[in-house]
Amino acid sequence: MAELKGKAVSYLPETAFITVSDEQKQEHYYTLLRNSAHSNVSELFKEESRRLPEEDTLTLAPGFLGVYPNAFYRLQFWQIPEFTKAIKHLKSEADYTELSARFAIRRTNPHFWAYADTLHAAYRRTYPIEAGLFDFNRFENR
Repeated sequence: MAELKGKAVSYLPETAFITVSDEQKQEHYYTLLRNSAHSNVSELFKEESRRLPEEDTLTLAPGFLGVYPNAFYRLQFWQIPEFTKAIKHLKSEADYTELSARFAIRRTNPHFWAYADTLHAAYRRTYPIEAGLFDFNRFENR
């Protein structure tokens, strides 16, 4: 997944938390970061004119990075190749909506808050000193 790059990854949100359940039903948590390429970052406005989506990359890290997730994805371990392939073949916002329908826990999901509570509990277990509450103000529902 971290080897993916280019226009396809530009459809992903900046920060996503991924929960992967293994064969023993244990959950593993990861953060997927989209690294947005720019021709320069010297100006605050008109960012889109300086964006280079063909050069976007991904970083996949264990645990929770950041407190402003834009999306949650929940996978079984055997779905990882399928999820990766779906990202690799993103060509439009409609394709991303399809990926989200298969793998995302959207804000409109009736289990969203229970799932968020599970992530907060895992965050506190994993990082007992640093853990706080995730801020969902930037959470997407696409």
